[in-house]
Amino acid sequence: MTQISRPALIALVLLFSLIWSSAFVAGKIAVRDVDPILALVIRFALSAAIMAPFCLGNRVAWNTRIVKTGLLFGLLNNAVYLGMNFSALAFTSAAVVGVIVSCAPFLAILFSVALGQERFDPVKTLGVLIGFAGVIVIIGFDIGAGDAVGVALAIGGTTAFAMATVLFRGRATGLPVITLNFWQSTAGALALLPVLALKGVAAPTFTVSATLAILYLTIVVSIGASVLWLLLIRWSGAASAASYHLLNPFWVVILSYIALGTPLEPRAFVGAAIIGAGLLLTTRSAAPVAPPALAKSGERC
Repeated sequence: MTQISRPALIALVLLFSLIWSSAFVAGKIAVRDVDPILALVIRFALSAAIMAPFCLGNRVAWNTRIVKTGLLFGLLNNAVYLGMNFSALAFTSAAVVGVIVSCAPFLAILFSVALGQERFDPVKTLGVLIGFAGVIVIIGFDIGAGDAVGVALAIGGTTAFAMATVLFRGRATGLPVITLNFWQSTAGALALLPVLALKGVAAPTFTVSATLAILYLTIVVSIGASVLWLLLIRWSGAASAASYHLLNPFWVVILSYIALGTPLEPRAFVGAAIIGAGLLLTTRSAAPVAPPALAKSGERC
């Protein structure tokens, strides 16, 4: 079995963070014309439909363990994490939500140690703390009295995300990641349908920009980045993989400047340098590692 070198791991981390961060910009474009929950339902349903032909013809896809694990991840990652954080934006600023989501590595470390998956690593923890300081430098943290609901929603979503990250490391070793992602997308779409029904969303107007944004979120993020994310958890551990999201605020600032014309401030680069220093510590013990096979012999997904 070949090994993935540390430089290769760092390159994949940068690629993952760039793609994952682009989802915030694409999402911002999509929700200008389409309700956030409706956009998520369409995104997850489309991604599941695209992956279905590659998975459902294989009997492995119907394995009870794979189905249950994928559905669980879909509830935690897609329905709770994304659903609660999208909803949080209606009550508080994106900066506040971004800072709270950046706390996921701390929760992942606690969960990993509590479940006995990883030993407490003071150097890795220091790296996460340094990276978090970089996040604060980039986006700041200003909570007002009216932000309580948004903060509570963001904390709930972030907790679900960290829990899913750690559970994947413990429960899904060796399982085919594309099949897991199919069931994850399916669960996300089905779980959010009742929420959509309760909201009573009016018929949307699908502009060209919103349609392209949703297609991008479906193909590039929900399929491409999600599969890469599951692999990064396997290759480097739940705590290290969660820390990779510390880079997201920097990429969001850069991409927002390019796509939305948001002003670019020098502190974004200062914060990115601080985050980079932190991530060098968190990846210190994560590579070189042996990447697992995507599936067992005879499994296509």
